Amino acid sequence: MSFLQKAYNTVFSSEKELVSYIRSITGSTPVRVKLYKQVFSHRSLFGDAKENNERLELLGDSVLDMLVAEYLYKKYPYKEEGFITELRSKIVNRKSLNEIGERLGLVTKIQLNKKTLTGMPKDIGGNTFEALIGALYLDAGFIPTRKFVFKRVLQDLIDVDNLEVTDVDFKSKMYHYIQREGKTIEFKVIEEQNRNRRSYFVIHLEVNGSLVAKGEGYSKKVAEQNAAMNALKELKET
Repeated sequence: MSFLQKAYNTVFSSEKELVSYIRSITGSTPVRVKLYKQVFSHRSLFGDAKENNERLELLGDSVLDMLVAEYLYKKYPYKEEGFITELRSKIVNRKSLNEIGERLGLVTKIQLNKKTLTGMPKDIGGNTFEALIGALYLDAGFIPTRKFVFKRVLQDLIDVDNLEVTDVDFKSKMYHYIQREGKTIEFKVIEEQNRNRRSYFVIHLEVNGSLVAKGEGYSKKVAEQNAAMNALKELKET
């Protein structure tokens, strides 16, 4: 049934240009074309959650996080958790995802209500890319999505080996954010465990006395960096 639907979508569908575009970048021919139309429907165009791309973006964010973690886990079999976590954050941060969305041409396809917007929304490239991941996962399934992320994104569009040696100081970025916003920040050691005969720290990051994120690692420095990284993601600053 899906084979016939793919054939119909490719040749006869009124959205065959969209079908061809999606196939060219993901390697999969769409079955449920409506999902991909939704990918490019900004919330300014449709307030209804069933019509805009925000739910797909949420799903795609989770799927992408998991697939990037799997890729790095296999690529670096002898690296510790902190290394993989930090490298993953470099790949899935807002700047990186926005660049991917732009390189795939997703920004040129987005539909939005220009009457209610003063300009192109921030992070629209990355958000649309995450929505595409969500749609592909629902339409084609896990294996084609995994193939797309591994081959097209992590091997063709991102230089993972270069990112490995690119240092990102999340703690400094967090302090910059705090200074800009006129707030206070505190890193608190909540727990110190013993794992594999080594100290393992759990740290809470509080902003103005309220918990924003936590981080873990085999040293306080790594745990604080992970807490800052998670806080920046929570605050949409990465």
